[in-house]
Amino acid sequence: MELTVKNLRAGYGKNDVLKGIDLVIRPGEKVFIGGSNGSGKTTLLRVLAGIIPHEGEVLINGTEVSSMKRKDVARLIALMPQTSDLYFPYTVSETVLLGTYASSGSGIFGSKAADMEYAAKCMEDCGISGLSDRHLDELSGGQLQRVLLARTFAQRTPFLFLDEPGNNLDIKYRAELCDKLNKWCSGKTGDIDNTLVAVFHDLEQAKRCCTRAVMLKDGKVIFDGDIIDGMRRENLLKVYDFDVVSYIDNTLSL
Repeated sequence: MELTVKNLRAGYGKNDVLKGIDLVIRPGEKVFIGGSNGSGKTTLLRVLAGIIPHEGEVLINGTEVSSMKRKDVARLIALMPQTSDLYFPYTVSETVLLGTYASSGSGIFGSKAADMEYAAKCMEDCGISGLSDRHLDELSGGQLQRVLLARTFAQRTPFLFLDEPGNNLDIKYRAELCDKLNKWCSGKTGDIDNTLVAVFHDLEQAKRCCTRAVMLKDGKVIFDGDIIDGMRRENLLKVYDFDVVSYIDNTLSL
C-alpha cells in the first residue's frame, strides 16, 4: 500500500507550514522525518493522517485521504501524537482499548473479548500491565508515553505515524521501543506490509529505527534518501544550521 504526496501545501490559518512537498512512501519502509523545531514535521504527520486540510494531493493507493471516511483512514493509519496533545481522564486500560475501536467498531463500553485480549497484549508488550487501573493524570511522562504507544499498536493498522515516540522514555525503554518497531516493521497487518513514519529528535534512535530519512527545513524537503547519508555532517548542518556531529561527539566524551 503506497502513500503518495504531490505538491502538498498545508498550515494553520493563512500561514503555510508545508510548501510544495513531494513524497512517495512505499510499503514496508521505515521513514524518519527530521528537522528543527517549526520545520513542519508534526504538520506533515497530521496531513498524511487526514487530520488537517491541505492543498495538493495525499493519496493512499490512489485515493485522496481527504475524501475518505474518518473511520476508513483510522483502519489504515494510527497516529501517535506528542503527549502534550492528550487531556482526557480515562484509565490506562480504557485508553488502550480505545485503540481497538477503529478496527472493531466496538468502543470501550461494548468491547468484544478479542479486543480486550488484544489491548491487554499491547499493554504487556509496552510494560504497562500493572498500570491498567491508573488514570492518565496519575502517570509519569514516561508511563504516559508507553500508554500512547500501546494504544497506537492496539489500533492494528499497516501505517504507524509516530510523533516523538521516545519522549520521556529512559534509555532502557528507548532501546526496547526500537526493537519493537523493527519487529513490527518486518511483518504485515492483514496482507499489507507494515510501514513506519516517525519524527525523532534523538538521531541515534532514528538510525536504529529507520532506514530512510526525509529532512525538512522551512516547510520543504531538503534531503530524502538513505538515513546513513542523511546523518552525514554536511547534511545535518544544512538541516539544523548547527554542527550536530561535533555536539554529539563532545556530549559522549563528557
